[in-house]
Amino acid sequence: MKAELILIVFLSANLTSAALSYADEMPTAKDRWIAWHRPVDANTFITTKGNNHDSILFVEPELQYPYHLIISQTPNAAHLWRAKKFSWNSADWELVSDQYRIGNHYEYDDGVKVNGVYYIFEAGRVYTFSGPLEQANGKWKLAGAFPHKQCDDIGVYVEDGVFHMFGEHGDFPHGPDGTSLAHFTSETGLGEWRLVNSRAVDPNPEEGHKYGVGDATIAKIGEDYYILCDRESKGSPYKVVAWRSRDLNEPFAYLGIAIAPRSNEIDDWDNYRIQDPDIAYIPELGRYAMTCNMMDVDGVPGGHFPTLEKTQTRVIGVFYSNKQLRTPANDAP
Repeated sequence: MKAELILIVFLSANLTSAALSYADEMPTAKDRWIAWHRPVDANTFITTKGNNHDSILFVEPELQYPYHLIISQTPNAAHLWRAKKFSWNSADWELVSDQYRIGNHYEYDDGVKVNGVYYIFEAGRVYTFSGPLEQANGKWKLAGAFPHKQCDDIGVYVEDGVFHMFGEHGDFPHGPDGTSLAHFTSETGLGEWRLVNSRAVDPNPEEGHKYGVGDATIAKIGEDYYILCDRESKGSPYKVVAWRSRDLNEPFAYLGIAIAPRSNEIDDWDNYRIQDPDIAYIPELGRYAMTCNMMDVDGVPGGHFPTLEKTQTRVIGVFYSNKQLRTPANDAP
């Protein structure tokens, strides 16, 4: 009887520990916008263009080509794609240039368009261009700066003429992230940034460095603002998590995991980590789409990319929101 009691206590303690560990990954609130899916099983945008990562998606329905996708590759150049209809597959897009020069950076954090001017942010620098993206190759102007030592790997949202920047703040000891997302604002997007809150998104409310966050993307859906960003912890690679606030200038509440890697499927590109989301509403789909970095850890099914370890490959993947805001026109009864 004593041995049975000890066994019961042992199992109870281990189940409690496992439950707590699992609960740590569960959402703290129910929300329909934490539900995302792969439009197809192999949702890779393209697999033949080397190390593709850190994408910026522009959606402008008024243009002949409403969709433009800038995908980082090497410090020498990025790739610029365009499409008349949105698709997760590059076969439905046109490659404008695979030598698209912006500012000689390995990656680019985020981009917005305001009053006819495109802004791209990276490494404390702000690049601008007025005119079609197809004509901007090598013509981007270094026009401003932001405090990247306090706010790095950023996402930008513009409302009522104010640029809102959310980015990595603090030092996460287990990876290249922050221990929170700081919120800065600027009237121009080029400088004079003001700190609103160094813990606008706080995965460590009890201090410490358990979680690292970064690479934010922001959208307003209905009356609420949503931030999707990377999150990792020691021994747990990147996944995309969601946060929500009714007020852009107030702290965001944690909702849960939006997209996680399929760690049990080693023959897929997303078996190790998913990160660097960029979200945009796609009118013809009636739903949001999100482009992300996907990485597999064993080199299967991908090949060797010179900028990665021999057993790693990285590509862009596309995800769709489960929730639709409306029925697409071509599907309407």
